[in-house]
Amino acid sequence: MTIEVSHLVKTYAGKTPVRAVRDISFEVKRGEIFGFLGPNGAGKTTTIRCMLDVLRPTSGTIRLFGLDAQGDVLAIHRRIGYLPGDVRLPGELTAKAFLDRYSHMAGLEPVLRPQLLERFEIPLNRKLKGFSKGMRQMVAIIQAFMCAPELVILDEPTSGLDPLGQRAFNAFLLEQAQAGLTTFMSSHILSEVEHTCHRVAVIRTGELVAIEEVERLRERAGQLIIVEFADAVSADDLRAVPGVQAVERQSNGAYHLRLAGSIDPVIKALARHTIRRLAVEEAPLEDVFLKFYAEGGSTTGNSDESADARSVSARTPREGGPA
Repeated sequence: MTIEVSHLVKTYAGKTPVRAVRDISFEVKRGEIFGFLGPNGAGKTTTIRCMLDVLRPTSGTIRLFGLDAQGDVLAIHRRIGYLPGDVRLPGELTAKAFLDRYSHMAGLEPVLRPQLLERFEIPLNRKLKGFSKGMRQMVAIIQAFMCAPELVILDEPTSGLDPLGQRAFNAFLLEQAQAGLTTFMSSHILSEVEHTCHRVAVIRTGELVAIEEVERLRERAGQLIIVEFADAVSADDLRAVPGVQAVERQSNGAYHLRLAGSIDPVIKALARHTIRRLAVEEAPLEDVFLKFYAEGGSTTGNSDESADARSVSARTPREGGPA
């Protein structure tokens, strides 16, 4: 495993101590793109800072590449790339000077820099203080990947990027995963992780409420079938078809069927009728995640992970709160 987090707890001290991360456990395999999804203040950045040894956990253990995140921090940092959620760059430096300085300080060759500069076009000789938010984000992405790390830890990586920049980032990330790069990526935007991640952990008020494969989440979200018949069909007949969860008749006479599971029984049932129009769409995954956020239900990929979800009652701080 590239990342092993076991029973991580982080409590911010103060007059009223606040537990920001609540006994979470998960593992990330080599070559996996692992999404860490949750609303602002859920504990995403706190978890990342503990992984990087910027914050010390209250309890629990973190291992990266089999090494202890606290005791072997220097050896670990040479093998990872990091993109913070709040990108701050030295404004008086040009983009080229900044990237040169970073690779020199890291003692690593920026072997992927030419490839990245083809994907993310930035004015290398302009001072960073004149860059837009999106351009600063591209510089930070180049910095995180250019020295060919084994693991990248990304906190809201596409913040500020336009659609073309997001598409370039997603394509590059998928290519690097095929080459063996492991990615841990936090986000509060579902589409950001849906297009790239193999698995997603959902964190809510400091605890894990789900760890699922993205394909499994798509199955749970189901499909929307839009069908218009030339003959008479009752809503009750459609509800009786295996896998159909809900049936709505629209003002134009068409039916909307919410489906979970295989589409085969529905197609066989519809084939008994004369159909004027048929369309099949994936139901939005937002529905699944909103349920996790609203209810805090525990739905994880295996029983061990289910045991790591705990009920919550105390308030958690906004991420990046007091250390």
